[in-house]
Amino acid sequence: MRQSGASGQKTVLLTIRAVVIGSVVGALVCALLLACLAFAFVSAESIPHNFLSAFIIAVTIISSFVAGIVTVKFTKQRGLLCGSAAGLLLFLIFFVAGVAVSQGHTSAEVFMRLIMMLLSGGIGGLLAVNGKSRRK
Repeated sequence: MRQSGASGQKTVLLTIRAVVIGSVVGALVCALLLACLAFAFVSAESIPHNFLSAFIIAVTIISSFVAGIVTVKFTKQRGLLCGSAAGLLLFLIFFVAGVAVSQGHTSAEVFMRLIMMLLSGGIGGLLAVNGKSRRK
């Protein structure tokens, strides 16, 4: 019985580690995409300000998707759960950063971003766990 408890605890720790690594990779992807978009905005002569929020939402969805994929590549199981956990952690990172900058967001906006990031992380995790693994 001790072995099953120890292996269960080890599995939980490995899953938490994978979620943290996936979320950090997702945050790095977000930073890179935002840097590319900032360069594109500066290079362009005129871009309507209405597009800015759509681009930011797209970047957060893509980064959450990547976080889900990377997380499940480490765990190799429970794609929806682990991918959604990575999306949740990434959302919390973004939310804390947003509060630190003190942007005034409505609760509906924050809730919708949470839902989008949970779904995109879960979808990324599902695709990663169900994808064909290459065996040599």
